Amino acid sequence: MLHEFLLALLGFTGDFVLDNSSARRRPEPAEAGGAGDGDVGPAFRLAPDLTFLQPSERSAIERLISLGFYYRELNRFATESRDLSWIQSSVEVSSPNADITLNGKVRKGSAYRRAIANGIAEILSVYRSAVLQVEQNLLSDPLPILATVTHGLNKFEVLLPPLYELVMEIEQKDIKGGQLLNLLHKRCHCGVPELQSCIQRLLWHGHQVMFNQLTSWMVYGILQDQYHEFFIRRQVDRDEGNESAQSDVADKFAQKLAKDTSLTSWHSGFHVSLDMLPEYIHMRVAESILFAGKAIRVLRNPSPGATLLEPTNQSQTLKGSHRMQSFTGGPGALKELPNFSNISAEELLPQAEADKVDAMLKQLKVSC
Repeated sequence: MLHEFLLALLGFTGDFVLDNSSARRRPEPAEAGGAGDGDVGPAFRLAPDLTFLQPSERSAIERLISLGFYYRELNRFATESRDLSWIQSSVEVSSPNADITLNGKVRKGSAYRRAIANGIAEILSVYRSAVLQVEQNLLSDPLPILATVTHGLNKFEVLLPPLYELVMEIEQKDIKGGQLLNLLHKRCHCGVPELQSCIQRLLWHGHQVMFNQLTSWMVYGILQDQYHEFFIRRQVDRDEGNESAQSDVADKFAQKLAKDTSLTSWHSGFHVSLDMLPEYIHMRVAESILFAGKAIRVLRNPSPGATLLEPTNQSQTLKGSHRMQSFTGGPGALKELPNFSNISAEELLPQAEADKVDAMLKQLKVSC
């Protein structure tokens, strides 16, 4: 019974420890309705025919084996979220943003959820080490069993249940991206130091994904967001499926900017998605990040049409000359303006400047 008890702590049931979760069904995200009213409490129970156990012993053992249930569910979430077999099966999946679970169902992928799963896997590895240490202690000194197990796993009784509730909320509400960061940021404010440290570690893993996206956007002008989780979005993502009477105006505007792709990208290419913007990032900061990325895109990909043309009539010449005199101090400066079509991207944005921004973001990434 001791060996089955230890196996139950790692999520394996048998004759003495029964799994009642088969009679209960976990609601799908569409069925949960955002209420999160799924299964409550662990599903591991001792067999009813163990009559030689005292009620107090049965209660203590069931409290301990509940950790095995939480471990199994957390390990299932981590395994499914970190599974990359969908890459090989992407041809068979209709949606390009789909992921495949272990039971064969298709769901949307999430880089942030995968990062959180990495953090949960770290916590579970510490739990497994603690169970192994308990086993070694029991083999060297078998008595008292319950006191030894309780002493070795006591700290996990305040860690695994809240983490299980967190995982259930993430799955039932299909939380990802900035919304997942918001959830973790709120859960960090608790009165249990051990739990707070674990949640902060999960939040750190999520921030690593965000900083990678920030570096890609602010240093290279590339929007690296396969699952639409970043708070910088393409305009077509926001307007997708929203056809209205303004389509004619949009077509005219697109034709007007067709000759200058950088101008199109600047005015209508990207926007800040409030749904995925973490609450602790101010809107002004998000707009600055949006501006920086758009500027990098323009500087790294200068448009051939970005030239300064001389005015076509006398009135425009007078106006243009008057404006340029304030900057250059002479009426003949207008003819000396360079042709920007001959300027390379390296001249507009030196690599040394981009490396400085990259170094600052990496430093911020390590400090968080």
